[in-house]
Amino acid sequence: MPPSDTEQPNLLRENMPGPRLAVLAEALFLANLMILPGVAFLAIALVWHRHRNHPSPIVRNHLEQALFASLWGGAILIGVPLAGFLIGDVNDPTTWVVTILFFVCFHASLIIGGVIGLNRAILRKPWRFPVLGPDREHHG
Repeated sequence: MPPSDTEQPNLLRENMPGPRLAVLAEALFLANLMILPGVAFLAIALVWHRHRNHPSPIVRNHLEQALFASLWGGAILIGVPLAGFLIGDVNDPTTWVVTILFFVCFHASLIIGGVIGLNRAILRKPWRFPVLGPDREHHG
């Protein structure tokens, strides 16, 4: 019998610790950033749409965080560099350096947040993505 959402998992004995949908949402968030951009986002949106009313608050929390952090993160990753090129001179190396540095640093911070979110899902704990994530549905 799988442990409840609030019970600590035994990571050495369980094949799949954490609620499967919560772990899936966070794994898709990372896949969207690293290996399947766009495709993994569509999968996150589909999983969220199908399970947004799931009875487990942990599952709902991770689905919501993965979806909204993907939406805001993608908008920022595309919008800020675009604005940088529109405002700055495309032929100026400084514009390129600042834009690329922003993109790399922000992208890396999204990945770190995704790893933390995946860890929290495995441990059956709620997660709020800093700044980008909506307020958590339940506090714990």
